[in-house]
Amino acid sequence: MSQVTQIAVDNQTFATFRTTLNDSLNALNTGHLGSSRPSSAVAGTIWLDNSATNTIAMKLFDGTDDLELFSINTSTNAITLPSGVSITEVDPSAIPFAIALGS
Repeated sequence: MSQVTQIAVDNQTFATFRTTLNDSLNALNTGHLGSSRPSSAVAGTIWLDNSATNTIAMKLFDGTDDLELFSINTSTNAITLPSGVSITEVDPSAIPFAIALGS
């Protein structure tokens, strides 16, 4: 688990500053991975929930609730969307074409 209680770094001695900065960077680098929302979360924070065995769920904290965007089964690498969410591609050529055009 890599989470911190705050991302801001207060004025402090150099050794403490370095530790706090490294902890904050590590939390950002690992996507705030943990079994519960990080206490530093504010509206708009995206974090990774590993509370379920063999599953990592990407969640968005909206200021009140943790909205699950999708989950990944780490054993099978299968991605699952929350119930009620579907993705429909009406033009399968649109994305590659847009990328080729640089848009």
